[in-house]
This record gives sequence, C-alpha cells and structure tokens, in this order.
Amino acid sequence: MPDPEDPITELAAGAAQLHEVYLAYLDAGFTNDQAFDLTKAVLIASIDD
Repeated sequence: MPDPEDPITELAAGAAQLHEVYLAYLDAGFTNDQAFDLTKAVLIASIDD
C-alpha cells in the first residue's frame, strides 16, 4: 500500500510560516501595516537568497 500524500504542500507550509511571522509582529506590538511591511521584507529577503 503506498504512503498517503502529505496534504500540505511546500507553498502552503511557507504561507503558514509567513502568517505566523505576521502574527508574531502583531503580538510584539507592531501595527497591522508595520507587521505587514516587516513580513514582506522577510519574504523578499528569502527570495533573494
């Protein structure tokens, strides 16, 4: 019997991680806009690698 496929793709896992980063910035006291901008910076930095 073949192993079942993982329903979470790499893209979905990355999106979930970015959302957790965004929530962490909000919990740290940043505004929505600041948290979003910081999360965008994290994403851009990870693409440039």
